[in-house]
Amino acid sequence: MVATSESRTISVAGVEDLSAIEPAWWRLLQDQQRLDRRGSITELRSHKNAERVRRFLEGRVRQGRMMIARVDGELVGICTYSPDGFLLEAPVRIWEIADVWVEPHARRQGIASALVERAEHECRMRGATEVRLTVYAMNEAALGLYAALGYAVTSYSLGRSMDE
Repeated sequence: MVATSESRTISVAGVEDLSAIEPAWWRLLQDQQRLDRRGSITELRSHKNAERVRRFLEGRVRQGRMMIARVDGELVGICTYSPDGFLLEAPVRIWEIADVWVEPHARRQGIASALVERAEHECRMRGATEVRLTVYAMNEAALGLYAALGYAVTSYSLGRSMDE
């Protein structure tokens, strides 16, 4: 199933989309550098990490756990979703949506909302009774979006700089 609005499509990514997804993923990581400095983008793009990224993305796509948004055929947004099962022997009822990202020139057009809503649908179809997502505390735009979509804080993750 593909959700379409004018020239915009939201769909589960296929293997044929990988060549467009990978560069978008690197742009997502570069954007995240302003919020999370676990390594420079140069360090992250090392040969070893580049291979890990390719395997991760291919795995998500082959499992049907990546959503993409296209406008006029151009890939402008991505997000992933996966079960959160705590490695317990029980049906997975909680799924996590992550890595919601839209190209800067395509933001504020409802694409991120459409990606999240479609990912929620896919999670529900796989048995989810709850969907969670993680967002950086200083990402005010994303916090506003998720609040508007009905998400509320259920836990906190705290961090402390060891440079002080």
